Amino acid sequence: MIKRKQIMKNLPKVLKYIDPMVDFGFKKIFKESGNKNLIIRPLNAFFDLNIVDIEIRESELLGLTDEERKASFDMYCTTQDNQSFIIEVQLAQQEFFMERAIFYSSLTIAHNAKRGPWDFHVQPVFFLGLLNFDLRHLEPEKANPDQFIHKFSLREDSTHEHMSRALRFAFLEIARFNKTQEECNSFEDKFLYMMKNLPTFVETPELWDDDYFHEMMQEAEYANMTEQERWEYALAMKHKWDYQNTIDFAREEGREEGKIDVAKEMLADKVPVETIIKYTGLTEEQVRAL
Repeated sequence: MIKRKQIMKNLPKVLKYIDPMVDFGFKKIFKESGNKNLIIRPLNAFFDLNIVDIEIRESELLGLTDEERKASFDMYCTTQDNQSFIIEVQLAQQEFFMERAIFYSSLTIAHNAKRGPWDFHVQPVFFLGLLNFDLRHLEPEKANPDQFIHKFSLREDSTHEHMSRALRFAFLEIARFNKTQEECNSFEDKFLYMMKNLPTFVETPELWDDDYFHEMMQEAEYANMTEQERWEYALAMKHKWDYQNTIDFAREEGREEGKIDVAKEMLADKVPVETIIKYTGLTEEQVRAL
């Protein structure tokens, strides 16, 4: 009980809105609210689609055989015309995050394949990554400091002709986004601004004339949560702060062992392996070895 009270006291004294960039906050706002528009509109914007309705599915897919690994997403949606959407919030930089996105998407394609004879008509899969780290390390010489949205698809190198539109990715650099509210003109910029700055608002701000963001704030209000939800949110924030503090210390000392320390503490708190991977950037093998 003492530990619980101590963790709750670590939350800001004035907390108006929860952080959408931690697992609990994201799922509370976009998944459990039941307001499908909150996720449909970003998907339409970042993938240039015209989705009318989605079905929020179980967030875990199993391989086709017992030996194959499973994939667990923050959010998994489908449309009536069999388009699939994977949404992942990633707090920690992970060496093979892009490869993980490919694996998740490929597993989804295989999962959606018709059993028995298959004509290889692949149903589209879209992967949306909300990142709390910097992607510019991939190719620093090509990095554009003003680009915060990165889109990938299967194209021919020279002509850029699409090989297939069945597999598409969009990665949003939330942490690096540095535009002010006045500088945000497009929906995409406004969405990134809200994802980054929502938990810093101590009162309801004067936003753009767009009902979407008012609905987003309404679902994110801390005052509307139950005591159990507040505890779960406090615990999620504790893990985020512990990870950041340890990584900052490790960076100052030139040590990477800080990630291991965080993972051990989270394991002691019985945090799921998938969450530990997300917060620390360690691989599943590294976490399970602990």
